[in-house]
Amino acid sequence: MQFGDIMVNIPKEVVEVLNAADAVKILATADEKGMPNAVPVYSIVPIRDDTVAFAEIFIIHTKQNLAKNKNVDVTVFKAPATAYQLKGTFDGFQTSGQLFDNFAKKMAERKMPMKSVGLIKINEVFAASPGQGSKKLA
Repeated sequence: MQFGDIMVNIPKEVVEVLNAADAVKILATADEKGMPNAVPVYSIVPIRDDTVAFAEIFIIHTKQNLAKNKNVDVTVFKAPATAYQLKGTFDGFQTSGQLFDNFAKKMAERKMPMKSVGLIKINEVFAASPGQGSKKLA
């Protein structure tokens, strides 16, 4: 099952945490059999109201999963106890253009070899902080 064309605007408080330099960001995918794979991807940032992007650096299993299953989960958290979960649909990799160039410049500054930029359309957003009860935000 995929979310399809359902997209939501990422709430402002979630954007702030996604943009925080000290936020931890986890990208979770699953293969065609449903076997999960979750990896830290610190380059995840919002690029539009309903889309986040990330640099393809060291994500071999993630990339293989995305070729077969477009459903993804991004969990972001910031100390001491702020966390959000964003569910979305992978929208492809870009290997050229302004977005790619912007990411490539940032990754080069960090001496990280980037291959492409992945896009995720966000379909649902949930609070994941303690005491929030997985409250749906968008």
